[in-house]
Amino acid sequence: MNIKGSLIIFLLCDFLYTFSGCNSKQITLSNIDSQKVDSLIKVQKVNDRTIIVNFGYDAITAIKTEQGIVLVDAGISTALTAKYKKTIEKIFRQNDYEFVINTHGHHDHIGGNSIFPQAKVVGHENCRKESSERWTDPEKSMTSFYKIVEDYDQKLQQSIPNSSERDDNFTQKIRYLSAYYDVKNHVPIILPDIAFPDSMKLDLGDTTIEMIYFGKFHSNSDILIFVPEIRTIFTGDLFSKYGRPGISDSPATDVVKYTRAISWIGARINNIEKVIDGHGQILSTDDLKNFNNNIINKYSGQ
Repeated sequence: MNIKGSLIIFLLCDFLYTFSGCNSKQITLSNIDSQKVDSLIKVQKVNDRTIIVNFGYDAITAIKTEQGIVLVDAGISTALTAKYKKTIEKIFRQNDYEFVINTHGHHDHIGGNSIFPQAKVVGHENCRKESSERWTDPEKSMTSFYKIVEDYDQKLQQSIPNSSERDDNFTQKIRYLSAYYDVKNHVPIILPDIAFPDSMKLDLGDTTIEMIYFGKFHSNSDILIFVPEIRTIFTGDLFSKYGRPGISDSPATDVVKYTRAISWIGARINNIEKVIDGHGQILSTDDLKNFNNNIINKYSGQ
C-alpha cells in the first residue's frame, strides 16, 4: 500500500492529528491525545537555572543566562516543541531565547528549531548538509516516518494498559507521526545560522559555552558542549549509560579528532558534575570516563 492509501486508513482509524484549517500547515493534536501528550511531558531540574523537558525520547535542555535562554537541541517536530516551549516559559517566566545549539544534525534534534525564530541556531558546519539531506526526498522521508509510526502502533496495541511500555510506545508513535506531518506540510527546517568547523566559545555574561567537534561518529556533525558555570557537559548521542559508544562497527575515519576531543574532555573532567545525553538522560561522570576509555582502547593502535 502506498503512503496515501496508508494515510487514509490511518485517519479513518481515528488516529492522532487533526488539521486546524483546510489551508493551514499548522497541525494540532486532538483534545484527547493532546491531554495524553501533556501528561507525559516531564521536567527534570538539573539546577536552579537549567531544566530538561522530556517527552519519551524527545528532549531539549533550557539554560537561563543573563542574555537569555540557551537551548540544547530542539526536538523532533514543531508540534511537540511548541509544547516544550510553553513549559519552559511557564517555569522560567521569560521567553527571550538567545541560542539553540544542535548537538548534531539528525532530524530528532533539529526538527523544532523553527519554533524559536528569534534565537540564533548554532551547530557544526556539517550539520547544515546533514540536516538538509533528509529533506531532499520528502516522499522517502514520509514513507520512512510512517513505517515507524505503524510499527509503534502495533506495539502500542499489544502493550499492557497503563504500563510504562505502553507510554513508551505512545510517545514514540507521536514523535514520528508529528515529524511525518512536518514533512507532509513542508514545514521548513531551520539550519544553523552560526556554524563552526572545529571549536567555538560563546560568552553570555554569567554563562560560558564551550563547544568542540568530536569527528564523524554517531553522525557527521557530533559536537560536545561544556558549560563550566553549571559544571555540565552535553554529549548528544555519542554514548549512553556505561559509556557505550553510539557508533557502528564501521571503520573510524576521524581518530585524530576523537583523540583530541577526549583530551579536551580530560582537561575539564574535574569540573564536570552532570553529563546530559541527547535524549534527556542524566549520566554520571563514570559513564563519561568509561566512554573515554572505550574510545582510547578501541583506537589506540590507529
